Amino acid sequence: MRLTVKIRKATDGRLDLQILEMPELEVVVQKFKEIPAAVTDAAASLTGRPTDDFEVEVGY
Repeated sequence: MRLTVKIRKATDGRLDLQILEMPELEVVVQKFKEIPAAVTDAAASLTGRPTDDFEVEVGY
């Protein structure tokens, strides 16, 4: 499943992310490079599906 991620807010070393296909999913990271792993882990936890079922695309 493809997940489109947008950075909703970036303040004080914190990136609040919005996942368009799963609006109920809230993910926060400190570094840009953490986004794909954090989003796939959160999506897998929410859905019960394996992390490799998800592909993350970061939009700006």
